[in-house]
Amino acid sequence: LEGYLFPDTYEFFVPSSREVVLAKFQENFDRKVRAILPAETSEKNLKEILVKASLVEREVPDPSERRIAAGIMMKRLRDNVPLQMDASICYVKGDPCLPITAEDKLLSSPYNTYRVTGLPPGPIANPGQDAIAAVISPASTPYWFYISDPLTKKTVFAETLDEHKANIVKYLNTAN
Repeated sequence: LEGYLFPDTYEFFVPSSREVVLAKFQENFDRKVRAILPAETSEKNLKEILVKASLVEREVPDPSERRIAAGIMMKRLRDNVPLQMDASICYVKGDPCLPITAEDKLLSSPYNTYRVTGLPPGPIANPGQDAIAAVISPASTPYWFYISDPLTKKTVFAETLDEHKANIVKYLNTAN
């Protein structure tokens, strides 16, 4: 059910059966997620939206920057460019995840977006409404790359690979 359990605050009576808990999660998902989806969204399209939104949810901490990251992801998918999202490595690797190493980027998994072009086979997290909305309505920008500043948690965007490499050195203090 990864991706289909809406992140929220839930209250349950103790003890609550598994069925009661799942029903409450599904009811909340339907109320909050399906309400923002385009009317014509099929189950296949819903899964794709949730996969994309789960990546955005884990990649970009600041909700105000998620539409830009979603736009970058859409361009990369459109042009068959690997997504190269660290969040997908963390999903494969588990905790502790950081720092991501060159060896981590070689992990054999359909979820490794450094090795596999396109989307992973399923969501890597349960996205919230803002990540889902970002994927439904991504921003069109000149950017192709981004990193997260580990100190401020802000996302640093770049138009070119050279600019991106300079951001890596500046913000991540590495020469990857």
